[in-house]
Amino acid sequence: MSSLNDLAQFSETIVRLDESSWRFDPISGRYRGANGRFLSARAVEALVDGRINKLGAELRRFTRMLSVGDITLDQWQGSVREALKLVHVQAAIIGNGGRETMSSSDWGKIGQRLRVEYAFLQGFARDLLDGRVSYPMAAARIGLYAQSVRGSYWEGSSIRQEKQGYSLMRRILDSQAKHCQDCLDYAARGTVPIGSLPLPGQRCACRSNCKCRVKYLRQQMPVVAV
Repeated sequence: MSSLNDLAQFSETIVRLDESSWRFDPISGRYRGANGRFLSARAVEALVDGRINKLGAELRRFTRMLSVGDITLDQWQGSVREALKLVHVQAAIIGNGGRETMSSSDWGKIGQRLRVEYAFLQGFARDLLDGRVSYPMAAARIGLYAQSVRGSYWEGSSIRQEKQGYSLMRRILDSQAKHCQDCLDYAARGTVPIGSLPLPGQRCACRSNCKCRVKYLRQQMPVVAV
């Protein structure tokens, strides 16, 4: 099967999942699943994780195809770029609460993130061409590109939460993950105004492997004694 056919099937599956597995309810400010019931924040994040896992598997498959000569380096790079674009966009849409809520600025942020990822991918391709990266190393390295998608979700989520009137944020550590000192420091700062802390994967040694979460809160009005 050609890389183009593989990518077409992958794209069709991701789009079909997006259409059937969730929708955002603007009245409640929450997500609903296919059965109409509200989804927890962790369930929404699991939707994104599912796309990341599928993307990682596809990127590794493209890399295996390259290693056995089924596709060229240019075809590999093009296929990886398109797959990354698709899932970064999907993650941002989920974070924002739907395509219809996306502004031109929101789309611009996705484009900026993708340009950074494409620049890294170009360097990766040069390393492969020059023989500086073995194919086993490449299979491990390509997985980091899939993990970077989580950043698009959190960026979109932050935008949505501000639109809904949330003004505070708190970094939450994953109890099952190993955290860098940066993430430990961010979590230790507690509840702070939105924008005071980087989002998961930003400005931390974990980078794309960051498993932190963000909890958003509304500013509580002080009680005035009468």
